[in-house]
Amino acid sequence: MLKLTVLTLLSFLTLMDRVSAAPVVSVRIGKSLKNIHVTGLDLKRHLLFNDDYKNYTGKKTVKFNCETFTTLNRQKNRPILLATLESPTGLLSYDNVKYQGMFKVITNPKGDSCDIINDIPMEAYISSLLTKEMNSKWPAEALKAQAVAARSYALHKMQSQQVSKELGSEAFYDLESSEKHQVGGAFFDATDSTISAAYSTKGEVLLSEDGKVRPIFFHAKCGGKTLRPDQVWHNKEPSYQSVNCPFCHNIGPKSWAKVISNERIKDFFRWASNQKILQEKLETNFNSLVMVPDNIDRFTVNFYINDRPYIIEKAVLRRYFGNVVFPSNSFSLEMKRGGFVIYGEGLGHGVGLCQMGAFALAKQGWSYKKILAHYFPGHVLKKMY
Repeated sequence: MLKLTVLTLLSFLTLMDRVSAAPVVSVRIGKSLKNIHVTGLDLKRHLLFNDDYKNYTGKKTVKFNCETFTTLNRQKNRPILLATLESPTGLLSYDNVKYQGMFKVITNPKGDSCDIINDIPMEAYISSLLTKEMNSKWPAEALKAQAVAARSYALHKMQSQQVSKELGSEAFYDLESSEKHQVGGAFFDATDSTISAAYSTKGEVLLSEDGKVRPIFFHAKCGGKTLRPDQVWHNKEPSYQSVNCPFCHNIGPKSWAKVISNERIKDFFRWASNQKILQEKLETNFNSLVMVPDNIDRFTVNFYINDRPYIIEKAVLRRYFGNVVFPSNSFSLEMKRGGFVIYGEGLGHGVGLCQMGAFALAKQGWSYKKILAHYFPGHVLKKMY
């Protein structure tokens, strides 16, 4: 594909979205904002709370002081759609970054700020996401596999309307641009290779064997074997299987090691007791702390505190200490004098598509369909639109 100018790229994306009848996904790109500035050419602004329309000529910046809407939000006790903004050029700028599509400004559920939402056709969203969630210079078949995985995840979020447990279907967006869901990109993050990967797989998603759209996960590096969702988050997805992945071993560091002190482990147990994660209430005094020998294939760690047994899921340790101390869910603990040494492999939660494994397989000549079939053997690939 030839290198595209801004206008030809935008025209190309718009045409392809029309041809593909791509659904529009709502992505939260900013949250808990006190002020919002949106810039564009010939802006069209609609304030929904008083049904006020206004069209601007030429380049214009529209400003929102979100603190002025806090009273309105508290009266409703839920998010409120304040305004929509769009431009006939198809581009809007927020925080000095250009986005394709339409913006929505909503009150934050806390009532003291605003969120900004980007409504964007699915394939344009995937085109920019690939640069953030993978690498635009990676082999085409790896990018295509990632495109299908990310599209499947987004479509599941759209259909389930459960972007958060608190808001449920009352949220004005489908997913957020963050590691919590998926890290989306902006207009200029799309490249010829990511656009090609998105549109050559347009509408293709992974379904469970019973034909349902289910969440499709991905991570950086599994370290040798992928995990099932129930092994990490407790949510059972029958279509998932753990698969061997020797392909990612030679990409990046093969292993990692970290150290945590006894005091930090004790703090963890106090937190776990307060969160009612432990099977039995924790005694306040740590007279003794012993750990049963562990290995990387186990998903739990057995401790004895004051001679009482406690079984801890490794995913809970990672959730408490964070990704810096526990870069992945594949690790073993070894008790040392004064603390613990963590030996691990891989990067990320380990569920679903191993991105570095996909990279290696694409380099070997595997197609994206074969890559997806390996990591998702309990799923079927289908073109949905």
